[in-house]
Amino acid sequence: MDTNMVLYLPFDDPEGSKAYDFSQYRNDAELSNGAGFTKDSAHGKALALNLTGECSTVTAIPLSGNFTLMCYVKSTTDLVWLINYSGLENYRQGFIKQSLANRTTGYIQLVFVKEGKTLKVYAENQLLDVVSLPDGSPTGFTLNDFNLAGSEAQVDDLKVFNKAMSFTEIRAASNYQTDVEYYINGKNFKDFAVEVSKSAGLVGGLAKKSSLEVDWDDYHGTVKDTSNPRYKDRTITLQCFIQASSRSQFVTRVREFFNEFEGGGTKRFVCEYDGDAKPLVYEVTREDEADPDKTWGKYNDGLMVGTFTLKLVEYNPVKRVLRHIGSIANTECVIDFTSYKMVDIYWGDGSMTPNVSGSKQHLVHNYPQPGQYDVIMAGVIEDITDFSTNDIVIWDNLH
Repeated sequence: MDTNMVLYLPFDDPEGSKAYDFSQYRNDAELSNGAGFTKDSAHGKALALNLTGECSTVTAIPLSGNFTLMCYVKSTTDLVWLINYSGLENYRQGFIKQSLANRTTGYIQLVFVKEGKTLKVYAENQLLDVVSLPDGSPTGFTLNDFNLAGSEAQVDDLKVFNKAMSFTEIRAASNYQTDVEYYINGKNFKDFAVEVSKSAGLVGGLAKKSSLEVDWDDYHGTVKDTSNPRYKDRTITLQCFIQASSRSQFVTRVREFFNEFEGGGTKRFVCEYDGDAKPLVYEVTREDEADPDKTWGKYNDGLMVGTFTLKLVEYNPVKRVLRHIGSIANTECVIDFTSYKMVDIYWGDGSMTPNVSGSKQHLVHNYPQPGQYDVIMAGVIEDITDFSTNDIVIWDNLH
């Protein structure tokens, strides 16, 4: 969790009127006047202003000191930015050509860095402008298109930091990993020198359970209840390889990796395919044997590589996923809901509350340590009503 980040709106939220802030400050934004989310995006979803739309945080983001603002913008016209100061016509402005946009997505990656009395403007990782600023603190900053009827622009992945970032830091903060990352119990597979070459079962449709079926002898076909489908377990299969620089290191790494799947209960498995704002999150167990196929090195210090298939099963595969962000110790996740079918809640810190059901359930979970925790509500999620939480809804219904 970046303590210098004061706002992060990825705009990957479920349909509705709220854009969640993924920074520690949770300064969520409200959508109004026709603004909404679109899949025409740089990553995931984006904010579409639709001419008259607005997206406003409850609290204004201060820009009085040094700052870095980065976002992706798609526009039908060129763009103009303006930073304003107290006094008559006391501002600085610049222009950004729409032709700079990425040819695949149509979005321009923009970064504005204010350090002291200097503003640097980057587009698509290229320095466009260096501007000298007036004395004092800015009273406002705007980015506009030239559509007089309103803005049809789309905005994605808006981040604000309370520091002037170097170009290296900018690249790191805006870089979307090219690798798909896999985690078990919060530890990256790569920490054990394990790589995944192929996967199955992560996002595919689940097999349906058998439902009530009637076969009348004087009717064609059959009559089957399809009104409330229920699903079988999710099975995830990962083709993996593990490497080491010696026989002893190989044995150590294999044991350490597979120990993560031992013991009672389920284990937290996460797949990050496009950053960490909207990961795929599972509670799984390892059932089948997973013995690496290897050839022992001729010498103890020779390179060793082993391949194996890891089969994971998620028994309760339909879920709602929340994110709790605690910037200090002893923060609380609060969930209220009604469900007459039992719901299991995995709090993301290794603990869980099973078999919660009934009218107007009120649950409060404390996190002694600051950090980021993904909470899973597993069960017949589609039958939950009266739902509310103080946390971010990452997935409304993931299965």
